[in-house]
Amino acid sequence: MNKHEVIEKIVLERAKLLDLVDQLGADASTRKVTEEGWTAKDVLAHCIHWVGQIAFGVGAPIHPPAWVESAGNERPSGEEWNRRVVEHYKPMPLDIVRRDFEQVTDATLDKLRRREDIDYDARANTVFPWIQSDVPVSKAIAGETWEHWPEHSAALERAVARTA
Repeated sequence: MNKHEVIEKIVLERAKLLDLVDQLGADASTRKVTEEGWTAKDVLAHCIHWVGQIAFGVGAPIHPPAWVESAGNERPSGEEWNRRVVEHYKPMPLDIVRRDFEQVTDATLDKLRRREDIDYDARANTVFPWIQSDVPVSKAIAGETWEHWPEHSAALERAVARTA
């Protein structure tokens, strides 16, 4: 897989996810849409963390968010990271959460577009040192973006269908 394919997939899946959030309208902040009891706003908050990991790994100019800084040297589980980021964004309005999701995704895309040195078929830990498996870079990015977001889009689609 090459850089252009990676970027295209991220752009496409982000657009689908955000369109579904928009279709929920005012319910996006209050209506439970996942089995975990998350709202669409919570889903975006959750996605901020995971795309943020990709942004950080590729060198996008982002600051570590509060829920990451407060972890210090602790190594929380994926579920714990999810809990922390959703809790962090809970008191914030949807437009702030959406803005942060778009900003971290844009920062990731911008850095991917500018970097010519990433071998998307190389082992992921050449770019993301915390990934200790044999997956390629493209698969690591996919797992936090275009292969991850459709699961959430499906939950949002079901919620939208129930309102129709």
